[in-house]
Amino acid sequence: MPCSSVRSSSLASIVASGATSAIDDPVNSYANAIQGNAGLDAAMITITTMGDLATLFVFAIIITIIRRTRKAGMIFLITMVALAIAVMYLKPFVGRSAPPYEFTPALQLPENFGIEGDSFAPFALGYSYPSGHMARATALAFIVGYLVYQKSRHAGYAIWAFPVMIGITRVYVQQHFPTDLVGGFLVGIIVSVAMSNAMKLWQPFQLSRFKGKEDEKTA
Repeated sequence: MPCSSVRSSSLASIVASGATSAIDDPVNSYANAIQGNAGLDAAMITITTMGDLATLFVFAIIITIIRRTRKAGMIFLITMVALAIAVMYLKPFVGRSAPPYEFTPALQLPENFGIEGDSFAPFALGYSYPSGHMARATALAFIVGYLVYQKSRHAGYAIWAFPVMIGITRVYVQQHFPTDLVGGFLVGIIVSVAMSNAMKLWQPFQLSRFKGKEDEKTA
């Protein structure tokens, strides 16, 4: 945990200095060059929408309602709130501008549809580091992946494909540079581990004492 925090701080400092531009710019330039295929654009938009705050919030509510996954759902909800706050303040602190390329889909999108930005706070708009989408996707993979791993080790590993796919699409739609994704991954891991340890993800969800007493009386 401390090691991850140091790495996250170090990367943020390097990104703020502009030292990663030589790595990031060619990748985003290539992503801009391959745009224009309606099928590919549609696939990228669909996948990136899966990492939107609204989409993952609904998912978290659903698994919170289900008793077997309730605790993980609660931890994921709280983690998303913590990540939103952390990313919101980290963006202007690092001060990295979003990619200069514009994503123009080669297909007609619904009238009121728009690709979700990475922050809703006015003072954080226009900044790209770290990626909130990647942080949330990482949190989902860590928290929900832990539950899945208990049933199937392979499925537990496979769920980590989700943040990878989200990261690729965020670069494709020109919302982030590659190092923004690394920063988002580190922030997501740090907050997920902290919340999971604090709320003891590995322990089953406990019902209230009142419920337990009622069950004893009924028995």
